[in-house]
This record gives sequence, structure tokens and C-alpha cells, in this order.
Amino acid sequence: MDMEVEWEGEENFNPTVPFITIPTNIDTESTVQTILKMRDMWVSRSKDYPFFTLGRGAYLDGKTKKYYKDLPAENEMMVQTFAELYTEVGKALNSVFAEDIYLTTQLRVPGFHIFPSDKKFLKITGNWHQDHPHVTLGLEDVDSYAFTLAIKLPKSGGGMDYIDEFHQRQHLAYNEKDLVIHNGQTIHRIAGMKEYTPNEYRITLQGHIIRRDGLLEAFF
Repeated sequence: MDMEVEWEGEENFNPTVPFITIPTNIDTESTVQTILKMRDMWVSRSKDYPFFTLGRGAYLDGKTKKYYKDLPAENEMMVQTFAELYTEVGKALNSVFAEDIYLTTQLRVPGFHIFPSDKKFLKITGNWHQDHPHVTLGLEDVDSYAFTLAIKLPKSGGGMDYIDEFHQRQHLAYNEKDLVIHNGQTIHRIAGMKEYTPNEYRITLQGHIIRRDGLLEAFF
């Protein structure tokens, strides 16, 4: 593989339940300020409401040339800018997985979902879905997982809706600094906004994990 960053961790257990929540002490506020200063690098994802990403994700760009265009340079920029964040997320992930995880530069590194507050979000939610970014990229379906770190949430909260084993809708509330890990196969969606307050943000770090060449790698 090309240049990699290894997240060294201790052996504990593999996630086998739908969702695992790991509290962290990550300095998310400094991350928020950095993201806001990088507004000119946000990628708009909707013409109808304010949804942006910082970084390109497989589920949005994986079937386009944009996913691989300037990938090395943009990965390097992300890793340098958010080095401490990636390091701390890696430590948290390694408290769950029983092996080291690699942040590779062959795929896009984990990036951010950014939702500035808007009254339109009172009437809409995310689409129900399962996560298959590795399939989009033509990768083998081996040990696939997804993770979300809540960087900034509105005062009214934020989270994920999902369908449980009894086909009932459930809600998983996020807390800032918490890392949520899941297998991506439980049907889920971004939960709707409960209240509108101007000048708020819902910002999360989004990543996926897949096994490639025998190693677990984190990507977007």
C-alpha cells in the first residue's frame, strides 16, 4: 500500500452489536473553529437546503472522477490540519477493535458532514439507508463498519434514527465528543432537527472501515 498512518491500539473486542458509543475527551471546539475557517473548501451537496461536506465521500462521489482527483494533496491537507483529531479518533477506535487500524491515503480520509441551521430541516430528515461505500468503490465486503464523531450539535440535540430487529423505529441521541460505531447494515438515517435556532451547526466526522490486503483501513 501507499503511505499510511497507523493507529496503534490495544486488543479488546470486536463490535458485534448494532451500535457502540465511546465517550472521548477530544477537543471538538477547536475542530469546529478550524472547519468554519475553511468555509471556502466546503462542498455543497444540495440545491434545496444547506448541506456541505469537508472532504469527498464514497457515497456521494465514489462513482465520479472527483473522488480521486487531487486525492493525495487533499488527504495530506486534511491529515495535517486535523492531525490531533485523527489521532484521538484512532485511539478511541482501537479501544474497540482488536487490531491496528490504518488511515490510508489510497482512499479519501474520513471527512465532515456540515449542516448550518435552517428552518427547512424542521420538515425533513435523512433518507433511510444502509452503508455500502466499499461496494461503490469496488472493494471487497470484508469487515465493513461505519463511525460518526459528534463534533458540534444544535442545542436541541441531534442523532440517528434506525430500525431495530423488531422493525420498530428507534432513536440514538448523539452527545458531543461521543464516537458511535456500527456495522452500517442496520437501516438508519440522520434524525430531523427538533428546533430552529439561527447560527447553529450540526457537524460530524464521518468515516468507514474496511479490510484491504489483510488490514483494516479507515476512509470516507
